[in-house]
Amino acid sequence: MLIPLSLAIRGIVEKEKTHAVFDGNRVFRVGRLTELKGASEIYIDALFPQIYDEVLELLRRGVRVYLLKDTTKLKKLRVENNMRKSDENDAVLLARISSEVFRPLTTEELEIKARMRLLINKYERIVRWKKTLKKLVKDGFDYNFRESIRLMEADGKMLSEEIVRQVTSFPIYGEVYRRTCEILRVRRSVDLAILTLELPLYWPLQGLKGLLGLKPNKTEGLYSRRLRRHIIAFAVNLYMNVKKGMDASDEVIKIVNSLPKEKKQHLDWN
Repeated sequence: MLIPLSLAIRGIVEKEKTHAVFDGNRVFRVGRLTELKGASEIYIDALFPQIYDEVLELLRRGVRVYLLKDTTKLKKLRVENNMRKSDENDAVLLARISSEVFRPLTTEELEIKARMRLLINKYERIVRWKKTLKKLVKDGFDYNFRESIRLMEADGKMLSEEIVRQVTSFPIYGEVYRRTCEILRVRRSVDLAILTLELPLYWPLQGLKGLLGLKPNKTEGLYSRRLRRHIIAFAVNLYMNVKKGMDASDEVIKIVNSLPKEKKQHLDWN
């Protein structure tokens, strides 16, 4: 019986990957977490949308799943043991970290994450197709696309309102979202709501920068183009609000006004 298990999750990349598992004696790999039939406790170092359904199924089976709260602990152990970064090594090292550094995941939390993933997927598809149709119209290929764009905008608005509503209804994420809106003086933002729900905010700052492509070499490590698009969209909205004279925090206004001309010209307004 595999009790407990520690897993190194590397699921943020677009390509499907297997997960490294350590059962106290050996390291092996599984394609899906639901393949772990005999486990009563599972300790993981990351939680990404790609595994929401799998973790939810485990929780419903009665398996206790714990998420690492502070990933710097894993990095520190790696340095202390002179071990290179790999899924296999991380799975072994996770088993050495005190259970106090993990937090239990709940069925309620994973249910809202899985439900929201469906809404977010649909919203992202609408945004992507609307941008494509707008470009076709701009280039002179208007096959009654304007009506389709109008319908997409209506559906997009409805979905964005539902995403914000559901994120704010969940205590943990709702508090983070409201507090961030208050600090930045933002009234409502679907991109911020999505980032609040899906960014692993328990990661150290350098890890988050890598995930969002804010490091010089975006191809290194775990880089999510999808989350990057949301943070760009959010930044553009902040920029436009400042330029329109709408209320914004002093720090945001200072950053916007200090942007060099070439940066402004390369922003994607659509």
